Amino acid sequence: MARPQLFFTCFLRPVDGRPPKRAMDTYGPDDIRADLVLFSTFEDLDLPGSGPMETRGVTKYYEPSPTPILYVGPISNVLGRVPLMPLFLHGNSTPTIPHEFRHLNRSKFQYGCADASGESGRKGSNVYEVNQWMWEFGRGKPRLGGLSVTETEERRIAARTEAGRRSMSTGARRSQIAPKAAAAK
Repeated sequence: MARPQLFFTCFLRPVDGRPPKRAMDTYGPDDIRADLVLFSTFEDLDLPGSGPMETRGVTKYYEPSPTPILYVGPISNVLGRVPLMPLFLHGNSTPTIPHEFRHLNRSKFQYGCADASGESGRKGSNVYEVNQWMWEFGRGKPRLGGLSVTETEERRIAARTEAGRRSMSTGARRSQIAPKAAAAK
């Protein structure tokens, strides 16, 4: 699982590719366009415990910190959104890895860190859970008022066309009124 940080497009030139014909051009005739995404990853968090979350199999993730793990990949590999919620573990007041798990740093969260001791030490890696309910059932209300994407687009085009028609008729009325007002003065 990952969080997109930047979407971008670049052109890749093969080893035997030709350069641009004009100096003003930024890519040549053999260059390949690539739509890419820079993303940071989440890592699995498997802390010991036997609470209700563990018995129900809630999936937990943490953000590697203080240095994120970054990758670049094609946009076509992005599947969609995952409903993540901040996770407050073991009575922690912030959604971070609690201080009591600091001794498991290398075995359970290799790329993260636990909170420091004391109230001022809330600097551990952020922790999230996958909201299974949202994942399976989606939003609590129908999408776009219960309309499909096609129906919504048709309504948007009809509303825009109607607004253009009204604008034209208003302009025509104003152009008829303007000469009469000038003649009356």
